[in-house]
Amino acid sequence: MSKIIPKLAGTCVLWRKNNEGEVEVLVIRRSKMMKFLPGQYAFPGGRVEESDEKCEVHGSTNEKEKSALIGAIRETLEETGYFPFNIKDNNELKTIWDKLHNKKIDFYEIQKLLSIEVNIEDYPFSGPWITPPGLTQRFETYFFFIEWKPTYPHIENIKNDEVDLIRWDTPRQILSDWHKGELSLSTPVAYILEHIEKLSLPEACNHLKKIPWKDNAYPYFHPRPGIHLFPLPAPPLSFSTNVNSVVIGKEEMIIIDTGCGEPETTNEMIYWLDNFVKLGSRFVGICITHDHIDHASGLEIIANHFNIPKYTPTDFFKKTIVPIDCYDTNKHRFILGKNDNPWIVDVIPTPGHIKEHVSYYETTTKTFIAGDLITSEGSVVIIPDGGGSMSEYMDSLYKVSKLEIDLLIPGHGIPSFFTSGNHIVNRLIEHRKSREEKILQNIKEGALSFDELFAKIYGDLPPARLRLARMQLKAHLIDLKNKELLPKEFIL
Repeated sequence: MSKIIPKLAGTCVLWRKNNEGEVEVLVIRRSKMMKFLPGQYAFPGGRVEESDEKCEVHGSTNEKEKSALIGAIRETLEETGYFPFNIKDNNELKTIWDKLHNKKIDFYEIQKLLSIEVNIEDYPFSGPWITPPGLTQRFETYFFFIEWKPTYPHIENIKNDEVDLIRWDTPRQILSDWHKGELSLSTPVAYILEHIEKLSLPEACNHLKKIPWKDNAYPYFHPRPGIHLFPLPAPPLSFSTNVNSVVIGKEEMIIIDTGCGEPETTNEMIYWLDNFVKLGSRFVGICITHDHIDHASGLEIIANHFNIPKYTPTDFFKKTIVPIDCYDTNKHRFILGKNDNPWIVDVIPTPGHIKEHVSYYETTTKTFIAGDLITSEGSVVIIPDGGGSMSEYMDSLYKVSKLEIDLLIPGHGIPSFFTSGNHIVNRLIEHRKSREEKILQNIKEGALSFDELFAKIYGDLPPARLRLARMQLKAHLIDLKNKELLPKEFIL
């Protein structure tokens, strides 16, 4: 787990009403040269600077909230030229912006110069949103809702290397463009826009200020339209940091994998799922990739909570699914939504880890939910005594490698947000092939028993991992024996 300490940040959700009475918000497109969220649409804002902490803010004793508000206002001015205060001389703002941009003045000096009074009670906010562990950069971000008034000053045509587009638009239109694949949104931005679209602004602000997540680190990613990812805590004594649960769809949704069933984790997930229902969605089914406790223990609880059918790999392998409106039994796929652009989720048998294992592929976003076919934390363990098979595992990887994968969500670990999923699948294939070659080479050099071979290949592993490694080697050797590549004198 990453030990990166989140940096304090503030963001402005500037809003106004257009001539039709619809709420519009100000968004920016971050430069592709930025290290964090390059090319993504976001609200203006950024990291809090030391000088922001000196500014005077009324209405709160919480120093983080006060500093984040100042940081949000300062960054919004620098990135967009928008300044949400009435000032005596609007022409003076351009000179101030030039000095701010060139680091010749800070916001503490600007506040004194323009006699700006700031009261945090005037700005409802959502947060803090804390970037989940595991990413290379983390932020503790507050999102402040600020009404933009016609009397406020704005500098036109500013140049900022961090921003390559500034846009006012309705949440409905921004989300529509996102769904078409015309732009990218980070998780908090997409989540906030969806609330403003569905609810009145006061209702959205009231709902968004509630942060139910443990330590305020949101266990949630919204990487693509219709794709919601929950990196749930892994069970005790597990070798992974998390197990991934996924929700797909909008009007109609399915849930894939449910975690270890621990009450706190399950209740937290139900909170999120209930929120989807509040925004107008309904769940039509809950599925699992396989029946191991870390993926399936919450199945009954969540299915009963929403009174929805549950589907296991046995149902898919034996084709015993009762025909329902959202499932095509001939093509083995879920079709979610009645509009012209539904989310289509293919069910793909992927045995190997164990006999009855399935993965899921959403065809529009090209998202592959791998289960324990793929993990970003170490290697998938093949369990021969549980029906696992190295031969079937490799066949499954080859099958999946033929898909076009934009987003790959492994059973455990961080998804491949910015790396081709096909690259990861092909890398796994090559890794397994190289391990097989290493086994055969050691046998050729005289290792003719399981224990001797194990010592040569896995001798440097820590004791805690030896049991899993023994299963892995056994799976390889069974496969080699079936392919008649083991010498007759080898003692398995």
